[in-house]
Amino acid sequence: MSKSILAVLIFSFISINKMASQNQKIFITSVKKSDNSVEYNYTKAVPGNYFIEFDLESAANVENISAFRKTYNLNLTEDSGTLFKLEPADKEKPIYCSYTYSYRKGSIKPQLDNSIVYFLPFKQNKEVRIYETFRFNVKPEIWKNYTVFSKTKDTICSMRKGLVTEIRKFAVSDKGNTIFRTEIIVDHADGTNASYSGVDENLLAVKLNDQVYPGSMLGVMDNVVDNDKNHVFKFNVYYLSDEEVDGLDGKKNKVIERSVMPIFYTAEGYQNLYSDKKYTVKYNDEVLFREMTPQEKEKYTSSNVM
Repeated sequence: MSKSILAVLIFSFISINKMASQNQKIFITSVKKSDNSVEYNYTKAVPGNYFIEFDLESAANVENISAFRKTYNLNLTEDSGTLFKLEPADKEKPIYCSYTYSYRKGSIKPQLDNSIVYFLPFKQNKEVRIYETFRFNVKPEIWKNYTVFSKTKDTICSMRKGLVTEIRKFAVSDKGNTIFRTEIIVDHADGTNASYSGVDENLLAVKLNDQVYPGSMLGVMDNVVDNDKNHVFKFNVYYLSDEEVDGLDGKKNKVIERSVMPIFYTAEGYQNLYSDKKYTVKYNDEVLFREMTPQEKEKYTSSNVM
């Protein structure tokens, strides 16, 4: 590991130590060695992906101090481990540093696994027409939702193996009134997230921290309908990017989330999704078992029928 990378680790996880005292989600223990080096270990006592954003204000007696930047982001994906060992520039003196920090749920600019294929988020053999919706002044290749309209309250299923890390309500305007809808967030192993928006909060099939697999039932569409009496469900695969991009108006636009446009397995084959096109939901073993451990696969096959 290079010294510059080591420095990133050092100050990012020192920041976590402060956070743990506030909400006890992430814990850091430090051990000062006889040579004035410091070893840091961590325990993440909350499921899902998190990242730290912090500003290094000052540092003294840190080896290779010129390699440091002011701001760092670092993803936390493991539950525990040894983080790093900080080496002093002068072995006879202790290390000093000051910093501010914050943390957020999710992974910032993760290493995407583009080989993963997804299922459409419905029961097998369901035919759906996909539409795309966008954010104001954000290019479609940066962010989009996939939207499905249905006359019935269809069953919503997981697109990929993951962990349910958030079930939240959000307010929307409907015919001049404010109503609340429910969104399920599932974290994936590569740091991406799946959003399932428009699920009936009273008919959820999952709870926080549940492990889900491709095709696992999450719930059903909610009772909110549009002017044509269609239930409206939106889904999206994304990751946190926190970057400036060119907007549709040519000006710089800061985006927090960036969509992933994965390949989906359908009855028509392996497909990218396009707006105003019909697809038939289909499952297969290759996609279903791709991310399962042998134990998960054995348990699943013994209790489920495709």
